[in-house]
Amino acid sequence: ALVIQFPKPMDYALAKRVIDVSAKGGSRIAGEVRLLNYEARWRFIPAADWVAGRHELVIQTTLEDLAGNNIGKAFEVDVFEQVDRQVPTAAVTVAFDVRQ
Repeated sequence: ALVIQFPKPMDYALAKRVIDVSAKGGSRIAGEVRLLNYEARWRFIPAADWVAGRHELVIQTTLEDLAGNNIGKAFEVDVFEQVDRQVPTAAVTVAFDVRQ
């Protein structure tokens, strides 16, 4: 399994939807996602055995903790200023290698 340990619980629905694992070349790897430890641990079990080589963990910046904080927007917003309502669709990618 591939495991991510967050320092605080994450939004369950978003964590299930906006975190993916892909193989070299960008093809998504099918598998089962489970959230454990009160949504502070994300665990991915691939549907098939891991293939040796480079893989990527892709996390969209819309992922939020339970307080609504995410890396795609400022945590504190002045309510007297106009707020841009567009949600960026950027993602953070972390490469990792599977060895056998």
